[in-house]
Amino acid sequence: MKKLLKNLLVNRPQLWGIPLLCAASVPFIAAYWQPSDPVGEAKLQTTALPPLSQLQPSQKSSEVKSQKSEVQKPYLKQPSQQPEVDTQESVNPPQKSEVKKPVTSPPSRMSPPSPKSLAAAPPDYQPPPLDIRVAILRDVPGTNLGVSGQAVVSDRNNKQLKTLSGSQGWNVGPNGGSLSFGGQSLPGVVWVQPTEGSLIYVGDRWYRGKILLVSKGNSLLVVNHVNFEQYLYSVVGSEMHANAPTEALKAQAIAARSYALVHMIRPASSWYDLGNTQRWQVYKGLNSEYNTGHHAVRSTKGQILSHRGGVVESLYAATDEIVARAHKGRGMSQTGAYELARKGYDYQEILDYYYPGVGLARLVLSN
Repeated sequence: MKKLLKNLLVNRPQLWGIPLLCAASVPFIAAYWQPSDPVGEAKLQTTALPPLSQLQPSQKSSEVKSQKSEVQKPYLKQPSQQPEVDTQESVNPPQKSEVKKPVTSPPSRMSPPSPKSLAAAPPDYQPPPLDIRVAILRDVPGTNLGVSGQAVVSDRNNKQLKTLSGSQGWNVGPNGGSLSFGGQSLPGVVWVQPTEGSLIYVGDRWYRGKILLVSKGNSLLVVNHVNFEQYLYSVVGSEMHANAPTEALKAQAIAARSYALVHMIRPASSWYDLGNTQRWQVYKGLNSEYNTGHHAVRSTKGQILSHRGGVVESLYAATDEIVARAHKGRGMSQTGAYELARKGYDYQEILDYYYPGVGLARLVLSN
């Protein structure tokens, strides 16, 4: 009998090894296996937001990072790299305009153009407190959202639905005529309004202002309502390199302000005035704000390009060649503006060269 048992244990391990292995694996499977959620069931979860620091590169993933981190106060980037030019072509369709500039090399400083004249602003002048509506996400299946401080979620009638706390992220997605917000069902159109001094996180970027979320059946629309001048902080930093000459940045600020104002008058949609890509003007939230861009916007505050009392849709692109191809020669070359500024031209002379016959005006509110 002993020899028989020894023979079974030594020569036939499969008779006892498989049951023993299965028994040993039960605790491991029980510890790590969890049943999957039912199909279509929203996940109720919150995750920690990434640090609110402009020295951190933008996240490539659309998901909010899961590790916990302290939310830091934002601060502006200091430009340190050599100037670069975004050479991607604008796809704005050619627009009718009184302005047309053939492709030529920048003129010599020996024969400067006649500068535009604009009286100095009154000491107490402030630009009108306008908000622009920028579509930062369109036709997406969902996104992540968070705030640096606190925020209130409300419906279109300003009824408070939810309060958000800082340092946490929520999954937001469309659900037919409603929204799934962290697993909770909300109306199909809601506002997310941060408290004063707080910023809002959408996708992988931080933004100023407030956010409108719209469920469009099976896709989501996210619109950033932001102060007009603060919107330009990001546009100037997106459209020109932070180390571009100061006068070129000022010219860019005025061109961007005029272009955006035209689209506020002639919005792209009932939901938003314009988008955030090169189809309109590039806008990346705080990711593209620099101290040089802030200076350019503030030193030209409220200034626009005007012709016969109207606002000029000031088209522009990276090079003369792109301006000629995309805009039929109408508009400013950003590389050309760099060269003119390096030769000593101020922003008014740069604008006069690229938008001849067009004057400068200043935005004011009239009763």
